[in-house]
Amino acid sequence: MTLNIRNKQADALARELAELDGTTITDAVVNALRETIASRLKNESPRETARRVLARRGLAFKPNRRPVPAEAFHELDHELASD
Repeated sequence: MTLNIRNKQADALARELAELDGTTITDAVVNALRETIASRLKNESPRETARRVLARRGLAFKPNRRPVPAEAFHELDHELASD
């Protein structure tokens, strides 16, 4: 499987990281992606992830939004099971 990114900045950064780590460009990119994913999962709650994704698309949660009560999920689960 091939990942082909034609971006001068990405290429330069990947080469710099590979040199710093003493690895190949491929290993540098794989390690950087793993570290970034682990960091986001560790440092970002699902709500923060949703906010970030919405913001990237010019959207946002409504102000004063309240979470759906847990009972609603219980009721929905029972409604789906009866179908």
